[in-house]
Amino acid sequence: MIVAVPGDRRCIVVGAGLLGLCAAHALARRGWRVLVLEGAGTVGHLRSGSKGEARIFRLGYPDPLYVEMALAARERWRALESAAGRPLLHTTGQVTFGDGDALQAIGAALAAAGAPAERLSPRDVSARHGIAARGPVLFEPSSGVLAADGCLRALHATGGFELRAGAAVAALQQRAAGVTVVTADGEGLDADVVVDCAGPGALALLGVASTVAAAPSLPQVAYFRPPPGADLVPALPVFIEWGDAMVYGLPVPDGAGVHGGTYKVSHHTPGTLLGRDGFDPLDPAPFADDPALVALLTDAVGRVLPSLSPEPVATERCVYDNSSDTDFVLDRVGDVVVGCGTSGHGFKFGPLLGELLADLADGTRPALDLGRFALQRGVGAAPAGG
Repeated sequence: MIVAVPGDRRCIVVGAGLLGLCAAHALARRGWRVLVLEGAGTVGHLRSGSKGEARIFRLGYPDPLYVEMALAARERWRALESAAGRPLLHTTGQVTFGDGDALQAIGAALAAAGAPAERLSPRDVSARHGIAARGPVLFEPSSGVLAADGCLRALHATGGFELRAGAAVAALQQRAAGVTVVTADGEGLDADVVVDCAGPGALALLGVASTVAAAPSLPQVAYFRPPPGADLVPALPVFIEWGDAMVYGLPVPDGAGVHGGTYKVSHHTPGTLLGRDGFDPLDPAPFADDPALVALLTDAVGRVLPSLSPEPVATERCVYDNSSDTDFVLDRVGDVVVGCGTSGHGFKFGPLLGELLADLADGTRPALDLGRFALQRGVGAAPAGG
């Protein structure tokens, strides 16, 4: 393993999704010369796990570590907003209900971190937030929505790194000192360190098996509006219904792409599993809807969101790059750093994960103990939620 001297540090980042852009952003600020290679022609392409207009930002996890990580990430999102000169994190509040044990653990973790939360009755939630919840409810006033595509643009615009789209990577060849990145066109590019953020293809590119490797999956997404002539009043917050399906919803900010002003609903359960070897991230064909999962979402809207029409105005599939325990993979093998396995809940942590990957790249002691996120680890209890 090498750690290059300051002023002469070259890094190639594979993948221009959220993790890759955040790692590139962090490394460029530390003085690295960074080249990001993206196989698709655009950032946030159809099969990117980072595509779309909106992602949940929440503090509420039953695991105190993730609460602490979300708080640290929030500071970095606000710093990126300041650098980019545009709003990225919209505070809407979040209504959490469903499994009582999960709510108890979330409330305890938030209290331990000093994060605000309020217990409400279903009647209060309906009157104040327009959510028809059953049983105990936890309201998190600090949670909200990230303008996902805007976040990717802001990272690129303020990053100080070079981005080359349409440059697919075929292989990583570790040398005695450094790595050669071989593109699909046969070009060889040398770097002191490579950061491999190739999503579901990251482990195959690394060439190392992991104890927590898991196939990618395809949750279903649907977008909803109020009936014609009705207003979205009160303004709807994020919601998460803890349970078997783990249904959640979030408002898409006005003006945010084709779905701006709608309400996005999905589920955290995996959906259709895709074979690790059969998934082609550059295939331009859209994934077909799953009628059973669309029905799950329309049923949830009918139960939980009475101000919305339960007929979706648009549908799509998203890609989850999974680990078997839903903790992330953040590790280093030789001179290749790997970041993957975000399991559908990693977007909110993006700038923090980028800093941790940068720590691994330049030999800095990470702010967190990354043993939990190692390639080779035991499988423990899994956090949940989008």
